[in-house]
Amino acid sequence: MSTSLFELISDNIQTNDMLPEGFRLSGDTLTQSQEKVRLVDGALDGMYLFHNLPGNSEIEGLIEIINEASQHDFDAADYDLHDFFSDKDCRMLPLVEKIEQWVNDNTDTIDAEALFEFAANIIVKTGNPECLKFALVLLEMMDTDDNDAVKDVVRTLARSEELTLFSIFVAETWKDSTEAILDFAKHTRGWGRIHAVEHIDATSGKVKDWLFHEGVKNTIGAAYSARTVAEKISLGKVFTNPAFNSDDYLLARPIMEGLLNEGSLQGISSMKDRSGIIGGYLKQSENRTHTPETVATLLDIRDYLSNNIFAESGKLSDSLEKLLNSDSIKNSVQQFIAEKKGFRLACRMGIDCRDEILNAMSEDFSTHASLVDILPKDTDTLGKLFAIYREKLPLQMMASGPKDNLGIGEEYRPYHQLSFLVQNLADTAGEGEDFIIYSLNCPVNANRQMALSTLEEWLKDDYVPSTAVKNAVWKLKEQEPAEDIRNLLEKIKI
Repeated sequence: MSTSLFELISDNIQTNDMLPEGFRLSGDTLTQSQEKVRLVDGALDGMYLFHNLPGNSEIEGLIEIINEASQHDFDAADYDLHDFFSDKDCRMLPLVEKIEQWVNDNTDTIDAEALFEFAANIIVKTGNPECLKFALVLLEMMDTDDNDAVKDVVRTLARSEELTLFSIFVAETWKDSTEAILDFAKHTRGWGRIHAVEHIDATSGKVKDWLFHEGVKNTIGAAYSARTVAEKISLGKVFTNPAFNSDDYLLARPIMEGLLNEGSLQGISSMKDRSGIIGGYLKQSENRTHTPETVATLLDIRDYLSNNIFAESGKLSDSLEKLLNSDSIKNSVQQFIAEKKGFRLACRMGIDCRDEILNAMSEDFSTHASLVDILPKDTDTLGKLFAIYREKLPLQMMASGPKDNLGIGEEYRPYHQLSFLVQNLADTAGEGEDFIIYSLNCPVNANRQMALSTLEEWLKDDYVPSTAVKNAVWKLKEQEPAEDIRNLLEKIKI
């Protein structure tokens, strides 16, 4: 008999009462259309909640299973449940509210004791995560607060990011629900922590303190919890606390960064007191020792204010510009540059550090090659940049001929560095032709694709290709093994 999910989780819990980083349930939680995409546990449920991922809606099969279990026909219910969720596109989360409503409307036809026995058996024996979630939903609708055995099982299951949300559903019915959910949050890293932060009651100082310190620290993204944390701890008021100190300032930064990273999520723009939050953070940014991260957040606030006009935005922008132009922050950025770690910040602030970037690339090419995109593109700078690339990359060896090679692995780093350079030459027609030629002869597909894309842009600017470039393109047309790149070649008319 195969190991159940409960046993798998129990056997892998470490001495810190957490599952190992990267742990995944043995059940396949990916839809068939996504089977080649490896997702972390809890991702599909998270995308359903936060990104409106489509979900199934038919519950008739689950109703029949509940009826079978109520009639003590556990074998039939077990078989039908696993058959129902054998379709990998079928998820439990979209069905929760409908099942809860149906059960509430039909309590007189349900044998609660039989249903509990069935659910408890599924929880400890199934190898299908969706079946297990269904069983947890059934337990959520029962009184388990005095059942220590059930509570222990739920706490164990909550360690799995795939099951934390459904464990929370059960824990919310307990008298000690806040402590239980806080425990879940402390012992998860990804989607489980996000769900725990979303559901926890933050009336106590203990919970608010944990949320401030740890609430946005997850492996998925701070933006998923930033708004919830800010609302639950009243972030604007936190900034006005006389006891707020430098350590608190560093803790507040990732919350602010998460609020600003709106994308497809609701962040700072959806908060009623956004002016107070931004103003409070700017006030607390005065007279602080700054890091590259804190300055970057201030610049992100500047970007936000420049793109969002509201009642206090002008006043906040003025305060921010005064802060960014203060000797304290300017001196900090100059120190970052000297330490070779503040180049992008300097460029965002309009501070010229071209020579420092080129020197850093020359001294430690592997670390700083990616800075090519922030360098100016005048002839002098490009000449010095090209000299560094010609010295640091084994270009002739790399141009060993086209192959159908995806270039995955650390050994292909030089190819990625060359590709990034060529990508950033798209608006400098004719500059660095030799890098185009080398790229067209690389075995890694991305290099040839990028060279052709850049060539296509050059040709739009009336670029006249050299004989060497023409020969490289004609030769590639004869040798190219990848169909998608052959299609790109058809667009290059030279």
